[in-house]
Amino acid sequence: MSIKKKVLSLLCLVSFIIFGGLIAKAEFLTIIASNSEFTQEEPDLVTNAGFETGNLQGWNQHWKTRHASITEDAFSGQYAVKVGPGRGFCLQEVMVKPNSLYRLTAYLKTNTGAEEVQLQVSDYGGPENAVSIALPDYTKVSIDFQTAFVTEKLVISIAHLFGHGHGYADDIQLTYLGEALEPKLQEFVNIPERGIKDEGGVAQLPDEKVEWFQNNRFGMFIHWGVYAAMDEGAEWVRHDQAWGHEFYQRKARDPEKGFTASKFDASQWTDLANKAGMKYMVLTSRHHDGYSLFDSKHPYSWTSQKDLGRDLIKEYVTAVRASGLHVGMYYSPMSWRYPGYYDVTGEDAKPNVWGYKTAAWHKSDARDMKEEVYEQVTTLLKDYGQIDYMFWDGGWLGQTVDHEMERYFWDPGKYQNPDNEWPIKEKYITRDNDTGKALGIMGLVRKYQPDMLVNERFSWIGDVHGEEGGSKTTGDIRFEQLEEKCVSLQKGGWGYRPDRPIFSFEEVVGFLSNCAVRNMNLLLNVAPDREGVIPQNQQEVLLEVGSWLDVVGKAIFGTTGGPWQPLFGEYGFTFKDNKIYCHIYEGYRALNSGTFTTQSLGDKTVSKVVNLFSGEELTWVRNENNTVTINGVDYSESPAVTILEITLNQPVF
Repeated sequence: MSIKKKVLSLLCLVSFIIFGGLIAKAEFLTIIASNSEFTQEEPDLVTNAGFETGNLQGWNQHWKTRHASITEDAFSGQYAVKVGPGRGFCLQEVMVKPNSLYRLTAYLKTNTGAEEVQLQVSDYGGPENAVSIALPDYTKVSIDFQTAFVTEKLVISIAHLFGHGHGYADDIQLTYLGEALEPKLQEFVNIPERGIKDEGGVAQLPDEKVEWFQNNRFGMFIHWGVYAAMDEGAEWVRHDQAWGHEFYQRKARDPEKGFTASKFDASQWTDLANKAGMKYMVLTSRHHDGYSLFDSKHPYSWTSQKDLGRDLIKEYVTAVRASGLHVGMYYSPMSWRYPGYYDVTGEDAKPNVWGYKTAAWHKSDARDMKEEVYEQVTTLLKDYGQIDYMFWDGGWLGQTVDHEMERYFWDPGKYQNPDNEWPIKEKYITRDNDTGKALGIMGLVRKYQPDMLVNERFSWIGDVHGEEGGSKTTGDIRFEQLEEKCVSLQKGGWGYRPDRPIFSFEEVVGFLSNCAVRNMNLLLNVAPDREGVIPQNQQEVLLEVGSWLDVVGKAIFGTTGGPWQPLFGEYGFTFKDNKIYCHIYEGYRALNSGTFTTQSLGDKTVSKVVNLFSGEELTWVRNENNTVTINGVDYSESPAVTILEITLNQPVF
């Protein structure tokens, strides 16, 4: 046999040994040849990364690329890519090294700030990883990930999943960071104290007032309003269709096809939330269309009380309290009903779908919008009993990001600025008993609802920081502030859409577990129809999640993320007292071994290990490096998330 043939035979043998016979000799040689491309520390791996060819070269070879085009609305250079409307994708397949570390970056934006655009990486041997934004200005995003032990390529995607607008992307870079090492052995994390911040004369709530939120990891979000009667779209339908208020109102009031709430029974919602294992609820009292589900007395208000003769928020809060759940509300200060929203100064109208142009009267129109907000927020805080959580949304102006102007306009702190250019009438002002000063938004909150948590979306720092989007949470444990991820169970839009697909039970428990191991809450949205009925397929998933939580809920509720950092796609941990709960996912590298090895326990000792789902007690051995290897793990019993309970002979901390 010739030397050349011997070398080729040897390569075939090595290929079979390393890759288990899964790839052919030619494929293996291709990988070996491609490795020469990685001699530079940061090579240019993406073809046409900035779209400066003026076309989709490199991006148009994948069958899934559609609704993608070149635009001159670029972050840098002359061109970028635009995806949408509706479901749009732009994909490129890239050759990569196995068992390696990469960073994928891009600049993303949307044209309305209302719809998500995603940067995704998939097909690299691990779970699909994505990051999304809904901002109207180019923002840099990044994903760090590790390719699997046997892989040769991955797919980079720019995705616009729904809506009538577009997503934009530019300067997409994939950087090789080096060969992946075995994960470093971890000791117990150091848990810092939560810092209490102060802004606008109001401090965040202390630990004892936020404990309920930290312990109750799972809540029900509900987007419901007149948009539930619009088959053309979800909660942004009026904006997406550029409908005028009168037309939108007529559709909402249609006695046969409009928003009737005829089958709304809040106790059915609370019963479902309890069965799903949820601990709090958050209902949209008003969304961006300005329709209120409560009895607002402002003369410009549009409410369920006026249209239907029903205060739907009162029905809701009564049922939630009776059920033992915590009461939450959503409120949007922005309203498309006011042209002044896009032109608060009357001198600089922002781009908008209705074609509003700059007009001096817009400044007083914006003042009317602000005045309605103060009346409605005061009404909600005063007249509906104890509220545990307020989810603000839409504190920006003109759908642009200008935090300084937002704070100036809304007066979100303790007091209103007496020199504010948009003063509200005295009849809508609440004054501080001690100083006589007019209270701002957070002044009203602390006066009427001193124990109520709020998020950060009304130009104040908030007690709770929010994360949004339909991808699993990544990164380290969040110790320094309260965090909550909100996800819509319905794929595409938060308000009701007929015949929309939804996330599966397995996906939902993946969201929940990934939040819990990072010390975060999950607020999962449901979308009732125009009559007030939550779709059956959404109910079925929630009931399945509830049955799962009946068995493993103690690994979620009342726990803290840790005592070790999670490894995305493989595992994470929660703990309470002397229990450590190991959350193990389908991407765990040793899944086929039927074992699981912990991080270092230090001087802690183990008394028992149980598969929490089956209740089976498992055998284990302690290793020289103070880790514990657990044997006989059946990963097929609860494949989405396998949870092992380790009982120590002493508290974790």
